Amino acid sequence: METERTVQELVLPMGANVGQFESRLNFHRKLAAIVLLVFAVSFFLPFFFARENRISAEIPGRISALALLPTLLLLLPPTMILLYALMRNSRRSEWLLSFAGALGLLAPLAVLAYVGPQVVSTLGPFARYSPGSGMYLYVTAVAIVYLMKARIRIGDYIGLAVALAVVLALGYQGSFDRLGILLEARNFGTRLSREITAHIRITGISIGISVLVGIPLALVTFQSRRMRKLVFPLLNVLQTIPGIALFGLLIAPLAALSQAFPQLREWGIKGIGNTPAIIALSMYAIYPIIRYSFTAISSIDASVVLAAQGMGMSSGQVWRIVRLPLATPGILHGVRVALVQTIGNATLAKLIGGDGLGVLVFEGLGQASVDMVLLGMLLIIALTVAADRIFQILITVLTPVSLRREGV
Repeated sequence: METERTVQELVLPMGANVGQFESRLNFHRKLAAIVLLVFAVSFFLPFFFARENRISAEIPGRISALALLPTLLLLLPPTMILLYALMRNSRRSEWLLSFAGALGLLAPLAVLAYVGPQVVSTLGPFARYSPGSGMYLYVTAVAIVYLMKARIRIGDYIGLAVALAVVLALGYQGSFDRLGILLEARNFGTRLSREITAHIRITGISIGISVLVGIPLALVTFQSRRMRKLVFPLLNVLQTIPGIALFGLLIAPLAALSQAFPQLREWGIKGIGNTPAIIALSMYAIYPIIRYSFTAISSIDASVVLAAQGMGMSSGQVWRIVRLPLATPGILHGVRVALVQTIGNATLAKLIGGDGLGVLVFEGLGQASVDMVLLGMLLIIALTVAADRIFQILITVLTPVSLRREGV
């Protein structure tokens, strides 16, 4: 009887592990099938576009029209994904997945650098080429490949570094000289850096105002039920107002104020420009800061607070030593959400005469320049990703060690 129980204790965990392995394997196979489908669709869409100038009609180029070598290079990553789906060895399959991801990022850029200059060389001195929808979908499939990984390993970073080094080497050789996005960046010159700086400045001021107002207001709403019933419904209504409408609604009152008080105009407060944009962005950003801060403070276990009070701590000490340190990760997550949201919304500042990367987006739309719009959007995405990553590191550093160990 004892022997039978021992065998069951050994077999059941083993069976559970096998079941978990099979479940994980089936899940990854489904993801691999999705990746292969996305790859397949990308092969039927235009891989790149060529133009005689920045506003001329697009000349599509498909993968099916490429030479044999570029086509084989583009086929390698999906082939590796197919092999990954058929393999059961986890270590080898992980390495294959890492190699497929790095090559999947390198292959489309290398093919674009090889094919693009050849195509535009026959279209005149102002010709340019740009990535097509097929290439974007191809890169999307590669992004899903990285999402399939439980965690990013050192081999992934090495592969990405090698891919980046090869792309930089191709750029140094002049393979991307006629790439539309780079041509637009050169046309903007120093103005591009000014607009990036302005975008960061507008976002930073807006978030600063929201933090200074939002966190104290969250503390007040936590302590006062009456304020809670007033603040949250008001913020919910504010969130339903479209961004463009809110920007426009601020023009008239700010213009009237600047007319009534000329000193405000000297300070830069007027109906158009960065001021109404900053006010509108601050109003939008205040909601996630208050909501996350209130939730973080409310979720602190009452027994922890009672224990602190039992040790003789005053109300101020409880807030300073217990409540705020424990609520810090949640508060910072609210600021992070507000920051990411504000970087995107700051694009609309251009509509009321403000600065920032929205200048590229809306001027590009007005001039029918797809490359200018794409340049602005890529820079906004880059700022968003960088800000989000920096804040994640900041949250990790400022989170108390005990909470970090618990994975909170």
